[in-house]
Amino acid sequence: MSTRTSRRTFLGGTAAVAAAGAAAGCSFDKGGSGGDAGGGEAKAEINVNSFGPRPTFIENFNPFSPTDGVIGSNYLYDPLAYLDVNNEYEITPWLAESIEFDAEARTATVTLRDDITWSDGEKITTADLVYTVMELPAQAEKQKANVTSHQFEVTAVDERVAEFTWSEENADINGDRTLAVLAPYPKHVFEKEDLATFTNADPVTSSPLTVASFSPQRISFAVRDDHFMGAWDRIGTVNWVPYGSPEIGKSMILQGTMDMATLSLQNAEETIVAEGHHYWTVELVGSESLIFNTAKAPFDDKHVRHAIYAALDTDQIHSLFDIGLLSTSPTTMDEKVFGDAVVEEYRAPHVADAEAAKKWLADGGWSVEGGALVKDGTSYPVSFKTVADYVNWSTWSDGVKAQLKDVLGLDVSILKIPDAQIWDQFANGEFEIGMSWVGGGPHLSAVYSDWHSDNVKPIGESSDANYGRVENPELDELLDASRVEYDEAKLVELSQQMQKIVVDECYCGPFNPSASFLEASGRNFEGFPPMPLTKGDIIPRPYGPEGWQTMAKLTPKS
Repeated sequence: MSTRTSRRTFLGGTAAVAAAGAAAGCSFDKGGSGGDAGGGEAKAEINVNSFGPRPTFIENFNPFSPTDGVIGSNYLYDPLAYLDVNNEYEITPWLAESIEFDAEARTATVTLRDDITWSDGEKITTADLVYTVMELPAQAEKQKANVTSHQFEVTAVDERVAEFTWSEENADINGDRTLAVLAPYPKHVFEKEDLATFTNADPVTSSPLTVASFSPQRISFAVRDDHFMGAWDRIGTVNWVPYGSPEIGKSMILQGTMDMATLSLQNAEETIVAEGHHYWTVELVGSESLIFNTAKAPFDDKHVRHAIYAALDTDQIHSLFDIGLLSTSPTTMDEKVFGDAVVEEYRAPHVADAEAAKKWLADGGWSVEGGALVKDGTSYPVSFKTVADYVNWSTWSDGVKAQLKDVLGLDVSILKIPDAQIWDQFANGEFEIGMSWVGGGPHLSAVYSDWHSDNVKPIGESSDANYGRVENPELDELLDASRVEYDEAKLVELSQQMQKIVVDECYCGPFNPSASFLEASGRNFEGFPPMPLTKGDIIPRPYGPEGWQTMAKLTPKS
């Protein structure tokens, strides 16, 4: 994943950890967890977090619930496969035994493993795939729950084999990767429920975990012995543990009260690794970037967008909270990842140009008066929303404010919004400038796919795939062509045309390549992969198939 579940100041970390531990002792027990490692020896518990700072948990495990509290679906429902970003994004089967994709025919055949079961003992079959893709979205829409739709259809051949098809309109050369991360849901559970009110408090899972006990301060999962992985040798319980801020999270790693997490930390080599702990940075496709609401003045004018981005010295902004990230290409496509596919003139990282910033405003007929943008007698105050919980983004936003004031005279209001709220605000178009992840991949057709006009919704309606409401018919045509272009040279040509549009229109302001930040305490377990990771190493995420493989190999320290 990216940096989205990371980052947060220290306020009495030891006391907070102690309080959390004490509160976690008071819980509703849903059944035994753990087990023994043979000869009656109790198995270990491991404490993990991948949700970022939150004070407590809410007992709601329904991914389609319109109410608060839904987190951690990737602890409950595993995908057909996972993308091994440490091995050139290779598709690695998980619940599926195989995925055979024919891009030109717009079809895929998925064969499920024959040893996969839900945690209640029911077999996972293609009926669950058909329900997840074809029936569940309609059910969720009818019941006014959150809807996840798909751009493919599926029919069952038998209990293990399913055929997926894409229409000509939805043809996707990247369809095998889209399909790989599909997580089936148990039909025999969800079809009987009202998805708007169902809390799924005792979830039937496809992962190696089942809920053993719940409290607002800790959720404990028992490791299944009937999962296709089998029982883990040394660990019998996985606990979700919350933390209140990045410094508290860091303190928990150092103390060993949290074993694995997804924090991004300053000076990790000196503060974490030198103390005997583990820290990994995993570079991803895409970028962390300014996003502009192109459906709302003044950011419907590319002159304003260009002026804002040209005024920013991203190298200097990174230095305000240095986690080792460097500035990147204005295309969102870093040369280290995409190589020669990046237009040559755009391969260099973004650099500030104060004079160009001022010229962009002047050429567009804009002035700055009283700290606001003004055109034709109308004044437009400017605000910038970023995630309060992400300490690097929150700190960087202060740098954005200072630089825009210094270069352009703009008084930008910095709005630091909690992680639990900001993504809905972005999706609904309730922002002017924001900070998010932009650009996809690894296939060139996927980089700008979110910006297809088909994904545009009016402000006030949710558009998860196109926060900035980008609409560009020429870009749409190139995106449509790239989805069905099988010649690599022609695909690069289409990509480079798209890059030129994106940079010319300045639909975003990339800061740095996306990355995952992972850390593990060295106090309680050994057997983690090396630092840095070498090609092919399993990424030590605290969740999902890679997480299960990592945890299953760990050995408690004596």
